[in-house]
Amino acid sequence: MPAPRLYFLIAAAAPVAAVFRRGPSGWWNVGRWDLVSGEYEAGAWFHGTMYPRRSDVSPDGTLLLSFLFKRRRAGFLDANPPPWPDSYITVSRLPWLFALAAWQEGTTWGRGYCFVQRAGAATPFVLGDPGAGNAGPLRRRFGVERYPVIQYAAERRRGWVEHSESPDRRSGGPWDEGRSAVLVKPAPGGRPARRMLRDGGRGARRGIEGRTPTYALERRGSTVKLPGVVCADWSPAGLLVLATDTGRLELREARTMRAVHSVDVAGQRPSPRPAPGAARGW
Repeated sequence: MPAPRLYFLIAAAAPVAAVFRRGPSGWWNVGRWDLVSGEYEAGAWFHGTMYPRRSDVSPDGTLLLSFLFKRRRAGFLDANPPPWPDSYITVSRLPWLFALAAWQEGTTWGRGYCFVQRAGAATPFVLGDPGAGNAGPLRRRFGVERYPVIQYAAERRRGWVEHSESPDRRSGGPWDEGRSAVLVKPAPGGRPARRMLRDGGRGARRGIEGRTPTYALERRGSTVKLPGVVCADWSPAGLLVLATDTGRLELREARTMRAVHSVDVAGQRPSPRPAPGAARGW
């Protein structure tokens, strides 16, 4: 059986990553990865389509905002159609998908949403359905706004910036799909190293949402490629955070490349179960 496809998003103010695991076909699993202890908690299974690059994890690492698609089964003239459209947004407790707040997206062309740390009453809050009655507790904790239309928007919110080699944004077209961006992110704490993300273009079957980046580590004028790495970032402590094409999650020391923690999620099989009680409330 092919190895799963992996992608993760690190919380802005906590050493926690939301992990998205795709496979087998049609199935997704969500995980919570502690970037200090290395402990991994597998959570909800979802049969449909998730859009991880258009999703987000709250700054404190507790909430997951998911862009989801699940085709309706009822006929067009069914007297009792399903209550949700094909595509929708949910906010849940990481690593579960029990919807504490949800709203209709209506199309998969949207770029998705991200959390905004509240800094006062002026903090933006945008919802697909501004009158969503179940979003009150969310409004009191975080703002939510749309991602901009640009490649790797989720990564840019986490400190990745355009490299001098990156093609101009205008060459990407209105949806920024026609170029291969090059991004870099310095190591935290002023360490003399930075990560490089080089987009591999669209259309590859093994990518997440069609994008296939490669990664390298730059340090004191030299560049070390990271073969087999499909997602990478820095932990707050300066460790390399990696997901591989063999289905492993790894925390490595940047200088020696020694693995500090490693989790193998390749062998998981779909096992849907209800969210625990702690995930069913704010």
